[in-house]
Amino acid sequence: MCRGDVTLQRRGLYINRYSGGRDGVICAWNVDACAPQSEDPNIPSTTFHKQVQAHTHWVNDVVLAHNNSTLVSASSDVTVKAWRPDAQDGSAAATIGAHSDYVKCLASPSTSASWVASGGLDHKICLWDLNGAGQSLEINVGKVEEGITKGSVYALCTNGSILASGGPESVVRLWDPKAGKNITKFVGHADNIRSILMSDDGGTLMTASSDQTVKVWSVTAGRCMHTLTMHNDSVWSLYSNHPQLSVFYSSDRSGMIAKTDTRRAADWDEGLSVAVCQEHEGVIKVIAANGDIWTATSSSSINRWKDVDTELEIATPHSPQHSQTDSSLSNYDTAPTDSDAASSYNGNAAEPKIPIDAILRLAITAPLPGTRSRNRHNSVINAGSVLRKASEAIMDSDLHPVLMLRDNPIETVQGQNGLIKHVLLNDRKRVLTLDTAGEVILWDLLKV
Repeated sequence: MCRGDVTLQRRGLYINRYSGGRDGVICAWNVDACAPQSEDPNIPSTTFHKQVQAHTHWVNDVVLAHNNSTLVSASSDVTVKAWRPDAQDGSAAATIGAHSDYVKCLASPSTSASWVASGGLDHKICLWDLNGAGQSLEINVGKVEEGITKGSVYALCTNGSILASGGPESVVRLWDPKAGKNITKFVGHADNIRSILMSDDGGTLMTASSDQTVKVWSVTAGRCMHTLTMHNDSVWSLYSNHPQLSVFYSSDRSGMIAKTDTRRAADWDEGLSVAVCQEHEGVIKVIAANGDIWTATSSSSINRWKDVDTELEIATPHSPQHSQTDSSLSNYDTAPTDSDAASSYNGNAAEPKIPIDAILRLAITAPLPGTRSRNRHNSVINAGSVLRKASEAIMDSDLHPVLMLRDNPIETVQGQNGLIKHVLLNDRKRVLTLDTAGEVILWDLLKV
């Protein structure tokens, strides 16, 4: 059901959520925004609304545009389509353009924009007018410089005046979406760039890569400002609704979802990053809204997880030689783990805190939040700033497994098993199919 994007849209008491996947179908879901925050999976807040058979192959990305009235989708069937789910005629998805290879990503400056950009494996970025004018611009990434052989576009982001792209070339390129000219490029990643975010003012870019890093770039300075290494696997998705990207979510190939908050940090690598939850496979898309985190993998289901309050105090152990059980806390209503809800460090009821074993180190030399005071004797005061020694980065807590704050999702939107193989029998009337659950079914084409 959902390998591609998951998009949220508020409509009165409900939030419309859209998903697309292997079968080419795009589904619209109603999420009850007024439903109580129940963690009982038998009390779903998400209900099916409607669907459309938009594509004949994977739906790789979807975005909302035209004042939330149009959902644009990109597919491996090489087309870009527009669907108006609230149209009175219940119209099918209309093709607004096509690439010559798989279309991997979409970008729109806002949900009210009248154009979208698409990027594909044909090395092209295309801008499409949603008012019926068709293609307004085409950028050939493979021809911007000589020697580009990996010009496929896997990630796009735009604020309207700047368009950023990335892919297996490992280079972030900035474009003028009006003229199609290459403004500049950022070099620093060592592998495929999978996701890009841009601050509202266009001054900051954030990129996620298969090289296991998240990089923060200054557009005005023209260079990488920070390299964040809280993931130990390819980083596949980024999400933020903060205007300066100071709070963002990231997911990787191992299935881990992290939430990072740098609002109260002097520098990015001194922010707080927590391990929220662990999926069973790589998370292709992560989004957050209304206290929930939604994750989509290559499976046919979507999971909803309870978000984490990163403004809570960090629970530091009494002794540096703490054990994994020292992180058990009480009253875990927002940030604490689902399983550790019985005790605190002093054995008494206390305010919720974030266990230190759930905190991820943002950079190799960065201190864990809440540990600077314990390591102040390892620091050198110079010109009023604290310079961390390399030894400060090696601490006992790094020897323990990362503690996930959420054990299980609070809701799973179940999808159907996708067909992955088929064989037409000799009578040409029956077909054998194999789905993602491993089930083989015989179909009679004359009776389907």
